[in-house]
Amino acid sequence: MQRAVRTSRPEWSRQQAGFTLLQILITVAIIGIVATFGFMGVVNARAMTRVQNSARLFAVYAEKARADSIRRHVTSGSEASIQTFGEGTNSFVVRMDFGQGIVQARTFSLEPGVTFNSVAQTATFDWRGRIAVRLVYQVYNQSIDKSIPVDISGSGDVTIDSQVFADELIPGIALTTVSGDVAPDSTPVPTATPTPTATPTPDPNAPPTPTPTPTPDPTPTPCTNNGVNCRTPTPTPTPTATPTATPTPAPTATPTPVPPPCTSAVSPSSLSLSQSGSASAKTKTVLFSLTNATGSHAISVTTAGNGNPLSLAVSPATLSGNGSATVSIGSKIGNGNRGTFTVIISASPSCGSTQSVTVSVGN
Repeated sequence: MQRAVRTSRPEWSRQQAGFTLLQILITVAIIGIVATFGFMGVVNARAMTRVQNSARLFAVYAEKARADSIRRHVTSGSEASIQTFGEGTNSFVVRMDFGQGIVQARTFSLEPGVTFNSVAQTATFDWRGRIAVRLVYQVYNQSIDKSIPVDISGSGDVTIDSQVFADELIPGIALTTVSGDVAPDSTPVPTATPTPTATPTPDPNAPPTPTPTPTPDPTPTPCTNNGVNCRTPTPTPTPTATPTATPTPAPTATPTPVPPPCTSAVSPSSLSLSQSGSASAKTKTVLFSLTNATGSHAISVTTAGNGNPLSLAVSPATLSGNGSATVSIGSKIGNGNRGTFTVIISASPSCGSTQSVTVSVGN
């Protein structure tokens, strides 16, 4: 009788089954990718929170300064204000009454890594809480390239990261002159009584009385009568002539002509663009010119500060000698691209001073 052959695996072999090395490597790689994306999301979320908190902080102090001017019914010179210091700066100054009964200036800082991406501006609130012109402050975080605008309208309204209706787009109101709606004043006007004229003393028409002039001394007489009643005249010295020196002619220098320096200019120096208007309102041009230039100059155009809020182009990119280049400046869509920016135009090799154009971008 033959013994039956066992074909199943032993019990100890079934208990030691597990994962292969390849499966473990794939699992670790997936975990690493998920963890990387999660970490990046946390970093970006924290950066976004910092720029949002900074924008809210700036807007809150702007509202406090406005309310302080209204509460104190300020006069000229004692207005509350909020001031920034240009692109790349991290602090701002608030001038107001902080509760001590006097106007003080205090400096506040934005969150770490957050700066202003707009030119230096000061919002000064009058007794009605209004400012002279509408201002836009860009609060910017370079790590995530995110900018949040804080708008202060001419009426003093403060808004964060929202499209607002610009003051300059409000049409003017024509006032009609109304006459004849007020009854004339029937109160009689009293007649003025003339004041008597004073008589001057002494009389200016009286003839003047001359004052006698003292009698001059007699002419001295020479000595006579043995020295009695004698006056010896003092002899007048004879002046000695001083010889006049003859000047030696100096050679006349011939000036060497100096060529005039190379200069640059831009016209106009300021632009106002719109994000939602016509094509001519979205993109405008300025003319950059070189005078007394020699050789070839490359023209460069950049935006001051961080970010890239404007579309820039120059034609031609190189000038030979004197000439002009057309610089095209256009607006971009987005809240972070509204406000006031500075465009820098220069020539290389340098020709005079660097030129700048102030660009204001509205809705």
